Amino acid sequence: MRILLTKGFTLWAYGSELGFCEGRSTLTVSPPPRGNNTRRRGGHGGKGGRHRVNARQYFGWVPKNDMHTSVNQVIAQEFLHAHNWVRKVYKLPELVWDEKLASYARGYLMQRYEDCMLVHSDSDFGENVFWGKKLHWTASDATYWWYVERQWYDFKTLTCLPPPKNCGHFTQLVWRDSARVGCALQHCRNSTQGMLIACEYDPPGNYDNEHPLKHHEYS
Repeated sequence: MRILLTKGFTLWAYGSELGFCEGRSTLTVSPPPRGNNTRRRGGHGGKGGRHRVNARQYFGWVPKNDMHTSVNQVIAQEFLHAHNWVRKVYKLPELVWDEKLASYARGYLMQRYEDCMLVHSDSDFGENVFWGKKLHWTASDATYWWYVERQWYDFKTLTCLPPPKNCGHFTQLVWRDSARVGCALQHCRNSTQGMLIACEYDPPGNYDNEHPLKHHEYS
């Protein structure tokens, strides 16, 4: 039987660290800076006291200057570009954009509009969630910080070290069998609470004791 491990959260406060990343899990606050086939969602982590990385430049994202492209389409293109940039590094099949997943992500973030809480939904999708204290975070930013978790992940042992580091966002990004993605961004009602970003993945990744870069036969 394949059991899903925790999903993943990321919290970023520009200039102070609150965070974590988890592909599904419980929320914690940190100080600055498959025998069993269990499936997980994401991890916990934060980046504090650092200058903001130009993630769009890192991924080589240049939005098209097209007056006929909607804001949602531009956001979708940026998410997809960043995700597939990462997957290309590991010679993985590209993800395709799924509007049903994006609609789910938008609907779920609207549920969090009032409380701005970094908690996972109860969906059966893979899910990465990101919170930022400021309102400037982009699709590239969230994807970049999920990708940064690679530095703690050991593909040989399938572990994330040292504790309490978590790598569930990263492993979901590079989960070979995930084929579709849909994401959304949402400012919270109280702008001082920041904003949330969520991505949904189908099929979901992050099964315990399964290599993220290998194909698995689902029963």
